[in-house]
Amino acid sequence: MNKLKKAVHIYRNQGLKSLAAKTGRYAGKRLHGAKRRILKRRETVDEKALREEYSFVSNSIFQVTSEDITASQKACVGPTPTIKTATWFIPYYAHFGFNGIQTMFRFIQKLSEEGVLNRIVIYDNPAFQPSQLEAEMQRDFPGITNYEIVVFDEDKEAGIAALPPSDIAFCTFWVSAYLLLRFNQTKRKYYFIQDYEPDFYPAGATSALAQSTYRFGFRGVVNTPGLLAALNQRHGLEGISFIPAVNHALYYPAPKKHNKRTRIFMYARPYNPRNAFNLGIQTVQLLLERYGKKIEIITAGADWDEHMYGLHGKITNLGLLKSLEEVAALYRTCDIGFSYMLTPHTSYQMQEYSASGMATVMNKNEDHGWLNKDGVNCLLAEPSPADMAEKIGRLVDDPHLRKRLVAAAQKELGYTWEQQFDALWNNIRAL
Repeated sequence: MNKLKKAVHIYRNQGLKSLAAKTGRYAGKRLHGAKRRILKRRETVDEKALREEYSFVSNSIFQVTSEDITASQKACVGPTPTIKTATWFIPYYAHFGFNGIQTMFRFIQKLSEEGVLNRIVIYDNPAFQPSQLEAEMQRDFPGITNYEIVVFDEDKEAGIAALPPSDIAFCTFWVSAYLLLRFNQTKRKYYFIQDYEPDFYPAGATSALAQSTYRFGFRGVVNTPGLLAALNQRHGLEGISFIPAVNHALYYPAPKKHNKRTRIFMYARPYNPRNAFNLGIQTVQLLLERYGKKIEIITAGADWDEHMYGLHGKITNLGLLKSLEEVAALYRTCDIGFSYMLTPHTSYQMQEYSASGMATVMNKNEDHGWLNKDGVNCLLAEPSPADMAEKIGRLVDDPHLRKRLVAAAQKELGYTWEQQFDALWNNIRAL
């Protein structure tokens, strides 16, 4: 098997060309001769992307047969296990504060509190320092006391079969599903799914490999009922869903706002295509043209250069904030929040904006109807920047509408993580 560390860490989900940038240094000797021939002339961006995607998808970890799937499913046939151990295949992450990472470790904490030993396998970064993860867990999830951290290095280990057995096991990103498929020293396999990951890429080789994982036969533990419904309809995946809860100790409204101008927040992540950054920027430009100094626009979520879009001095771009406390404090100062989310998973922003006292505008998305109700708890717009700017403008012009939407949205925030994860735990230990 090709060494897994050569299969690029792509958890940031930035699409094919970003995949090319990340995989370049890992391409190894496989295409060395071809690369030299290509580079005798000027290589186009598209050629580079195609070559680097080939280097990635040709890794033998993705070579799956029906026999592999059958063997995996047979490993999980048998009586309901008493759950004392769990294996988690988790990708390297750049920021522990991302909501997806936080949600994953919340559930690990739940299992730890139930007496389960959690074996956390970091599978795509042999240089990862366990001390970093331990410090982050102690800070954010002190209830995780029963754990082991394994830094998986295919060069130094005997392979997946050498990992210790466990009663249950989870994959958490589509690449990790290929490891879980071959990890047959477990009694139950679960897929902790937090978005429709094939949509992170253009339709093609990489997205096809991601789609395939939903047919491996793992039971889904799925973030939001809308996403579970989409997975079931498209791929027949069975499982249980949960509703993300808001941490009300972090996200709560300010007693009083003293904004002289209407403060509008945009969730800006330029390298995550599902957040439609370019549409968001056009929305900002239209709002500035219409309202000028009557509004103040703040962006955060990732680092980018506002000079490139003619917005320097016109907006406040905070980039990637360092902590969730900073995020929550920022939200409390804002009046309106908007975000684009184009995949079946609803954005956490809708709930966190509302909890912080912000009226919300989101793009229309049929998979989000379980949460986003137009004119009731938010306003919904077509992805067109003109329509998004028009809906945000309604909230700028009508403070009473803002208050009504926030009040209605806050009434629907009664879910707690404890409640949701109790249901997941009861489901898992009964099957």
